[in-house]
Amino acid sequence: MATIAKPITLLHRANLGEEAEEVTFAAGEEVTVLTQWEDSVLCKNAAGLLFNIPKDQLDL
Repeated sequence: MATIAKPITLLHRANLGEEAEEVTFAAGEEVTVLTQWEDSVLCKNAAGLLFNIPKDQLDL
């Protein structure tokens, strides 16, 4: 688990070809960490949506 360090709005696209939806995360909101890379982390929010979040936006 990780928490969002400060409020951030990210784009989510359910399927290729669909319009992206903006999803806003509040500071302190928890996300599930799935995979980490050098600069970003693949996370899942409480609704099950996947996001690639920059590491500097998370408290790991």
